[in-house]
Amino acid sequence: MQLLKGRINRASYWVIVGVAIAAMLVSALVFRRPLPAALVVMLIAAVPRLHDLGRTGWWAGGVFIALLALFFGGGFVIPPQAYQNALGVAVLALPVLLSVLGGLPGQTADNRFGPPPPKGLSFKPAVPPAPQTEA
Repeated sequence: MQLLKGRINRASYWVIVGVAIAAMLVSALVFRRPLPAALVVMLIAAVPRLHDLGRTGWWAGGVFIALLALFFGGGFVIPPQAYQNALGVAVLALPVLLSVLGGLPGQTADNRFGPPPPKGLSFKPAVPPAPQTEA
């Protein structure tokens, strides 16, 4: 999938995350439940952002899997009070993680995920060119 390859800059990342958060808030106010697809959009945006920092996108997948395990399975294995505490920590940690991811400057040189993304808003990740084969 082309979207999960390459790098995006901080401006593009914040626009994507801002739209996803706005969609979650509108959904929560109108339908009385948040929009889970917005979390998936933020996960997808985190992968090329992590690439811009020189990290693998699996970091975002690990956080996503941990949150899913906590939300959907934690209530069965954790006592109720501890489960509420863990949810509270997760709710506080997620914005911190999103802010750190959007606040750190990307690498200015090429890295293993491709060239630096262009300045300003660009929603097409900077992907390395395909290797040329000689005939």
